[in-house]
Amino acid sequence: MDKQLFYKEIGQSLFNGRLSPAQRDGMEVKLEAFDRHGITDKRWRAYMLATSYHETARTMQPIEEFGKGKGRPYGQKRKCDGTPYTHPDKLYYGRGDVQLTWYENYHRMGKLMGIPLLTCPELALDPDISASIMVEGMTRGNSNRGDFTGVSLEDFFNDRVDDPVKARKIVNGLDQAQRIAGFYQKFLAALQIIMVVVLLMMVGCKPHQVVAERIVTRTDSTALRELTDSLLWQERETSFLQTDVNRAREEIIHLGSVTRQHRIQYDTTLPVDSTTGRPPVASEVITTMQSRLEKMIEDEETGHGERSGVRESIARERRHRTLTVEKQAHEEKVRLEKTPTLLRKPSLLWATAVVCIALLVLTVRFFWRKKV
Repeated sequence: MDKQLFYKEIGQSLFNGRLSPAQRDGMEVKLEAFDRHGITDKRWRAYMLATSYHETARTMQPIEEFGKGKGRPYGQKRKCDGTPYTHPDKLYYGRGDVQLTWYENYHRMGKLMGIPLLTCPELALDPDISASIMVEGMTRGNSNRGDFTGVSLEDFFNDRVDDPVKARKIVNGLDQAQRIAGFYQKFLAALQIIMVVVLLMMVGCKPHQVVAERIVTRTDSTALRELTDSLLWQERETSFLQTDVNRAREEIIHLGSVTRQHRIQYDTTLPVDSTTGRPPVASEVITTMQSRLEKMIEDEETGHGERSGVRESIARERRHRTLTVEKQAHEEKVRLEKTPTLLRKPSLLWATAVVCIALLVLTVRFFWRKKV
């Protein structure tokens, strides 16, 4: 799997071209977990990545629920059936890539994975453990069922069914189902581009030629058939690929200058937003290397201003020269109008002189003969 191409594509489509090292590392851990658990269906991979993208507020890192369950039933020392508990002295609010909640879920997942998750719920924040919890809970893993809600990816993505909207029932009913389905489509497209690269390399296209090529955006099975047909046009399109490579290199330079830390703080004293399912944002802090990015932007804006000034100066000089030429032409025209016709046309003046001399000679000869 060409992960570099995957990160490039998904960075453009879902992260506004600014994929941070932390986000990249988070996806790397999950991709390794998919390989470790034998997850080969790209639809399953894409939907789990989309779920993590939504539940972790785009960080792609396991996080604690904002507010730590305050105002929620699981934010108290009670089980799903309402029975209170005193041990362990822990609260089982949302943690990890899927925001695992409730006493029973921590207990069940800990037993399935062989870790003391009930007594140490903080383990769900470990990236590797969190990724394994997501895979186990969303597939028919060791328990042969979907451990979160009873349904799993096998129920919504198989040979007969492809339903990324209803797949939200695996984690949390239909909450934000359409939105997560949109994230899924973009993750799936990024994963499928890797298949495009393999096919292009099989027909002789060099790796650097397809770095930034975005060929397949649809997700149905006909995309591959259409891709096979499009390979016949490879030579005609090769000339455009170098331009994409150059653009990709420029973008990589900019990506290398983005922040390495993105922290969002939420105001838990205010009501939860019904759309996002989270409290309003109190502050958003972007640190590390931000000054370098701003400097790059500032330098670019300064350079653009200087270039604009040079262009305006050249335009003014051209206008001045045009006006000077027009003025001289006008003065020449006026001078010619004031000059007698004969003086303005030297050839006519010489012709007149020759005629006069000829007439004079003829006149003299006429009178001379008459006198003789």
